[in-house]
Amino acid sequence: MAPLVTIAIPTYNRPNYLKEAVASALAQTYPQIEILISQNPSADPEVTTAISKWCENLGRQHPQVRYQQNRSNLGLAANWNALVDAAQGEYLAFLGDDDRLLPQFVEILVNSIQSDTLVAFANHYIINALGDRLEAESYQYTQRYHRDRITPGLVAHPPAWAWQNSIPIAASLIRTKDVQRLRFRKDSNTIDTELFVRLAQEKGSFIFSPNYLSEFRIHEQSSSALGLRHESLVPYLIALPVSPEVEPYKREFISQKIVNAVSRCLLHGNREQANKLLHSEYYPATARNTPLGLLQNLCTTIPKPFGCNLYRLLHRANR
Repeated sequence: MAPLVTIAIPTYNRPNYLKEAVASALAQTYPQIEILISQNPSADPEVTTAISKWCENLGRQHPQVRYQQNRSNLGLAANWNALVDAAQGEYLAFLGDDDRLLPQFVEILVNSIQSDTLVAFANHYIINALGDRLEAESYQYTQRYHRDRITPGLVAHPPAWAWQNSIPIAASLIRTKDVQRLRFRKDSNTIDTELFVRLAQEKGSFIFSPNYLSEFRIHEQSSSALGLRHESLVPYLIALPVSPEVEPYKREFISQKIVNAVSRCLLHGNREQANKLLHSEYYPATARNTPLGLLQNLCTTIPKPFGCNLYRLLHRANR
């Protein structure tokens, strides 16, 4: 029998984008789907009510749509975990409430999976705030994340691709029981990469389709545009053991995040953790003699209240 697929949509306060996301889920050519919407209540009660009423009405029109509202704002990762807990499908597709799926997204990926498949993933387009497709930027993203070098079909050595951030959660089907077991880490808003890194250590296959099957929206109010939190993610990733062949990819990935992690530690008064990360082997040597690197070194050297306060002051002035 064709497996049931849950299209999981976390939402907060973007009703217009949400309607586009749900419409793209309803337009899937694959029939065995459920659409699960989980809402973190907005700071604006009117927005929360508007989204709630729209989703409840949609559920009455379409039996495959289910809606749940969290009692409080759980944050990004916890809302995703709420979706994982409620999912009934054998596979999960996570659809941002500002993104869209192309009609054959589920059908193509489901037809590619095998009995031991953990993840099936594809390429995705980039769209702007108005929903216009950015073709050139889309292909640049494919190259930036090395998917142009992945052989279609069964993926050889998934950990190497996971550490290169090549697997986009915006264009993936993931086996539900594995996500329910591993779950998303609540202390980070870069939750997809570390999940794929952990999944790649499991016994099971990854499948790649070179088709462009979804649309990832870039705009000023996206979670990445509002700032990524790497201060808890980086120490966790540093501690993960990898094989010698994968170590260069791990080093490259962490080196891109660790400077931000040190900054956020200092901004939040955690000088000890900032100092530990600053002197990690993963902190890039090229960054140590930059103005930012020198400032971070200074602020982790002088006594805690003064070092962190100085960093906050200069950070505010720079912004």
